[in-house]
Amino acid sequence: MPISSLSLRRSLPLFIAAALAVLVLLVPVPGSLSVIGTRELASLGAVVPHVELVSEVLLVLLALATVASVTLAWFRTPARRPSLAAGVAGVGVAYAASEALKILFTQPRPCSRWPIAAECPPPGDWSLPSNHATLAFAAAVVIAFAAGRSWASWAAVVLAVLVALGRVAQGVHYLHDVAAGAFLGLVVTAGVALAVGRRDRVRSSSEHRP
Repeated sequence: MPISSLSLRRSLPLFIAAALAVLVLLVPVPGSLSVIGTRELASLGAVVPHVELVSEVLLVLLALATVASVTLAWFRTPARRPSLAAGVAGVGVAYAASEALKILFTQPRPCSRWPIAAECPPPGDWSLPSNHATLAFAAAVVIAFAAGRSWASWAAVVLAVLVALGRVAQGVHYLHDVAAGAFLGLVVTAGVALAVGRRDRVRSSSEHRP
């Protein structure tokens, strides 16, 4: 299955995740949905032992799943290798964009405003968008494209959501930070992969044209 022809059923979790991220970013709520959500999740996280490890462990699991799914697809379907490589490159592009936006927005972390984290990153380590969320959802895109299975797409998105919420529960990100990171990871990674897949499809059709 070409990366550019991912079925709606298999890509549905990605669309839902992107829509929810936009909802968190755009819907106005008295008192700020992001601030309220951040305070509530951080309060819950304060009673969870080793909450700071949740996002790290789950992100490693997503990374391993990404490597496994790409490796399997790489050897099973050589024709998809350019698109698979583009998907992996898209993760790097999304991360670079996340770092650039941090410098642009220079938003302090919530734990610098409230004592809600056991260990708060130093000043200058900006909050918006969340790198963890960016990487997690970018990995979910690659897994969905590479695995080509609905259950794999759903599992990857659920893990990515838990990575993002874990960062909020830890007190080092606002809810809108992880929503922005999620949207960035989804859109940039999918955009790079689909662009390369479309280019390969056009090139292949022109080569077979009499």
